[in-house]
Amino acid sequence: MKPLLGKFSPATVIAMIALAVALGGTSYAAVVLPAGSVGTKQLKKNAVTSVKVKNGSLLKKDFKAGQIPAGAKGAKGAKGDTGATGPSDAFAGYKNGPVAVPATLTTIATLNLPSAGKYVIFAKLWLFDNANTTVLTDCQLSAEGDTDHARASLEGNSGTVVSGASVALNVVHEFTAAGVAELKCNAYGVDVSANQIKLTAIKVGNLTNSAL
Repeated sequence: MKPLLGKFSPATVIAMIALAVALGGTSYAAVVLPAGSVGTKQLKKNAVTSVKVKNGSLLKKDFKAGQIPAGAKGAKGAKGDTGATGPSDAFAGYKNGPVAVPATLTTIATLNLPSAGKYVIFAKLWLFDNANTTVLTDCQLSAEGDTDHARASLEGNSGTVVSGASVALNVVHEFTAAGVAELKCNAYGVDVSANQIKLTAIKVGNLTNSAL
């Protein structure tokens, strides 16, 4: 058998060798690329698809704002602790009068308080001596066991002028349930009237009552 290469001219053999080298080099370049040689410019549009991305490898910051939809609404959380007491509640009542002041210490006005709590309570009234004689009057503001007292002396005057005096009282008390504030007065049998009676109670969150 004659050698196969004998059928080809030297030029043809050289061309075949060059083609083999060229094909071999291209194949090598397609398989092994230098590090950092492929970047954004080298990638075709839509070249990176879902199957080429490792699951769980992308972060939220890798997406544009608004690209990731919001998740489902979470379950309602546990109820928080009760907050601090809010703004105070105030209760007030008035009686313009005249109200005849009894001969013994007797209730002449009351203020109902609808709920338990700590209260600061005020009372104010104007006493008139209708008999125009000197008289010593007593008044008391009470909230269950807590009381305040005031004594006013009405001096007799001549003619049609009558003597009067303003009385103010204050008491603090903590009710364990709904309660009543009472205003009592005593004119010891003299014709005395109470006018412009006002009772006011303010419910507070904290109350401190100490000796001065």
